[in-house]
Amino acid sequence: MKIKVVHPYPHDVETVFGLFHDPDFMKAKYLGIGGRNVEVLECAGSEGSYTVKVKREVPADVPGLLKKFLNPWNSVVQSERWEGKSGGPWRCALEIDIAGVPVSITGAMELRAEGDGCVNDVQLEVKCGIPLIGGKLADFVGGDAEKATQAEYEFIRAHLAKG
Repeated sequence: MKIKVVHPYPHDVETVFGLFHDPDFMKAKYLGIGGRNVEVLECAGSEGSYTVKVKREVPADVPGLLKKFLNPWNSVVQSERWEGKSGGPWRCALEIDIAGVPVSITGAMELRAEGDGCVNDVQLEVKCGIPLIGGKLADFVGGDAEKATQAEYEFIRAHLAKG
């Protein structure tokens, strides 16, 4: 399953990117969208390169057919490698690992200036190699990933609006 969304922000690249590698903000964001036990495992870098790794538990309303693979709460580790420059664009390669779930989630983001603000172009791909049920599992996990991406976007926009 492939997911592609573009999130526009009425703020400059550096304002938005600042949130993407702020450990306190990341923790608040994941708790704010329903996660629990959020740990920022890594958030380091310098001009031009940042690495972010966050572990959290996320809820899932798992259909009966998939309960063998997923729990009501699942441990997720999201790893991001950002490269770019002040003013953008910033490009990210990301991987999401769900403990004990036989799917792979990889993706890319590009945060770039556009008009008076910026956009974050998000692309994710969810794959599962299990015959027969793998497609259903990938679709379910992908649907949850798409909802989470939207929830993150809404949380960031609300935070910036308060700013």
